[in-house]
Amino acid sequence: MKKITQLSIVILLLIFAFLPFKTVTAEASLSPTVVYDVPISSLHPTQAGIGKIQISYKLTEYLANDAALTASFFEDFNEDNGYIKGNYLTADTQTPKQDKNLLKTVNMREELGGLVNPALGSLSVQVVIGPHKEYYAIDGHHGSNTNQLIKEMTGLGYDKINVAVTADYSDLDEKTFWQTMLAQKYMYPKAYNVATHQYETISGLKLPKQMNNQLFVNDPFRGLNYFWRSTAINKDTISVPFAEFYWGEFMSRTHEFDDLNFQTPDDYQTAFERGNAIFEKLIAGDAKYTYLFSEVVTKQYGITANQIGLQDSYSAAKLAKQQDKLDTAKAYMFSHPNLTTSNQAVFDGNTPVEPPTSEDSSTDDNTSTSNDETSSTDSADSSSSASESDTSGSDTNSSDTATSSTDGENSSSSASESDTSGSDTNSSDTATSSTDSADNSSSASESDTSGSDTNASDTETSSTASDDSSSSKSQKNSSERETSSSTDAAISPAEQTHSSDKTATTQIADSTLPHTGDSPIQFWLILLGAACVITAGIKFYRLKE
Repeated sequence: MKKITQLSIVILLLIFAFLPFKTVTAEASLSPTVVYDVPISSLHPTQAGIGKIQISYKLTEYLANDAALTASFFEDFNEDNGYIKGNYLTADTQTPKQDKNLLKTVNMREELGGLVNPALGSLSVQVVIGPHKEYYAIDGHHGSNTNQLIKEMTGLGYDKINVAVTADYSDLDEKTFWQTMLAQKYMYPKAYNVATHQYETISGLKLPKQMNNQLFVNDPFRGLNYFWRSTAINKDTISVPFAEFYWGEFMSRTHEFDDLNFQTPDDYQTAFERGNAIFEKLIAGDAKYTYLFSEVVTKQYGITANQIGLQDSYSAAKLAKQQDKLDTAKAYMFSHPNLTTSNQAVFDGNTPVEPPTSEDSSTDDNTSTSNDETSSTDSADSSSSASESDTSGSDTNSSDTATSSTDGENSSSSASESDTSGSDTNSSDTATSSTDSADNSSSASESDTSGSDTNASDTETSSTASDDSSSSKSQKNSSERETSSSTDAAISPAEQTHSSDKTATTQIADSTLPHTGDSPIQFWLILLGAACVITAGIKFYRLKE
């Protein structure tokens, strides 16, 4: 009896000795840690597109005749760096101080060595530490690019900034890192292709490697969103990431901008006017636009118009002021050729597929799938479109309600003109990704990423201008591959994008839970241990009798 009991104990100890412990990722609020004097060039961008018409306007505020820095520049630069309204902590005693004069005249960090007072505000540039301890900016693209441009164009300004580290994922391998960024919605792997008039999913390998104006796609809708503020959009009520890009997706899907190539000031003016007209009707409850918004944004991303800043009423009285800003921006942009460029190379090899709407849906009696959704595209070559599979999808019905701070509206505004995005720490989403090989000769596959719709049984097929049935079938098969590969790593190392709010999440590496795994050895050890315990119990019971 004693030997059986001892053997049982030994076996149970062996089971727990070899029982693996699996680290789990948990969400927790993380007070941002400020890192000072970080080179802008060392930051990895987190989106492929920026609004260069918006940057053009900010440059007119920051530069006097392209020869001197203005008070507006210093005010925004210092506040972007955390010195809100001139508040700072002394470097030696960390005594709180304020100097509104220095706020508008010097670089307070360079002049004073001042520290950020965390009780009085936050920094514009938010970063996540990724693999190899590199910084991935999840906020502040427009401000960072503007500072870089000022340095390049005039030699003025500064190429180092303070950043707030909101999460540290440096202990994750690259595949897990990017899966985490997708799951947390810290990235926007799409960009507007002016050639196809669509937002396309792009390969991670083609995303900008650093903050440099020439490396980004010029997104006219992202830029015009800045000028639609006050009349139709209230930036202070935005509560989800990527709000400006979602508006861009909505606008592009109206197809009312398909005749514009955004290579002239007139195109921007026309788009500005059309956008205002659409917003006015949407706010008034126009059935057409309300339905389209629901299909393009709400059903795809699970968010409402109010969450991305749509006002309750259209403010026509603010239109003249925004028009003046746009006129200033257009004049500056088209007198500086470097601001009209767009890195269209990121779309090389893409086969654009426009997401369908319910209005486009039809049933195909020749297939076994009863819920095929078909969407028309502007593809000129249906056979080419059919042969190339481009992964695209829609996000799971997100419950994210993250804060997204956006670029400052007025020249005297203390808000930075940075792109702010975030994700809700209570998010129940599991964002997924899929891969699309763009080049068989490439040693690293380029992957297109996109969230996958929870309605996975709906097969999306893209039909071209011709009714080529083989094209439709090929596109359907591509969509099916998306669903089956939703958990694959769809992001390229060190190049992918992500976006976040100022309440970030971090991995709690010390939170571990036992996990038995699927090892057959463990299975038999558990059975053997259980049998010994039962046998010992029976023997003990019989001895007592």
